[in-house]
Amino acid sequence: MPSISIGDVTLAEGNAGTTAFTFSVTLSNTTDQTVTVNYQTADGSATLANNDYQAQGGSLTIPAKTAGGTITVQVNGDTKREGDETFTVNLSSPVNATIADGQGVGTITNDDGTPSITVADVKVIEGNAGTVNAVFTVSLSNTTDQKVSIDYATANGSATLANSDYAGAGGTLSIPPKTASATITVAVNGDTKFEGDETFTLDLSIP
Repeated sequence: MPSISIGDVTLAEGNAGTTAFTFSVTLSNTTDQTVTVNYQTADGSATLANNDYQAQGGSLTIPAKTAGGTITVQVNGDTKREGDETFTVNLSSPVNATIADGQGVGTITNDDGTPSITVADVKVIEGNAGTVNAVFTVSLSNTTDQKVSIDYATANGSATLANSDYAGAGGTLSIPPKTASATITVAVNGDTKFEGDETFTLDLSIP
């Protein structure tokens, strides 16, 4: 009686759409009987909840006098920077065969680079009193499964701290894993002085 083995597959996920992970299921020797075996995918570090791959399950039929068959699992592409991830295809309940290696490992290799950081410009009207918030959006070029942090500090331009145009701000911004952006708020002081448009900068460093 033949024994059944399933191979492993290692591929890059791609940035969009799906990539077919095709697992080869082989018999140790052919037989004049039809062989069937059930299969089911299972999460590893790659999960259905994270939309890493698409679940597959059913029964594979290997016709008589045939050496094997294939099982295909679709892996979803994305632009998140992640470590390599794995899922498994597990075999069970063989008919007219035994199982020698019943677990195929699918390894999804990371193909997304370290994200770059961009901060957008902001324009606000100062008002005649109190403060108005200048909210700067800090964005990643692609998400990542790691927390991103970056230092920030305001700096004078034609708007200055000495002239009480705005309130200085500085610190470290944290962008949580799998999150595309975060914001930094700087308070701008209102006044009734006649002035031209003024600028200050928000500078990022040490990502």
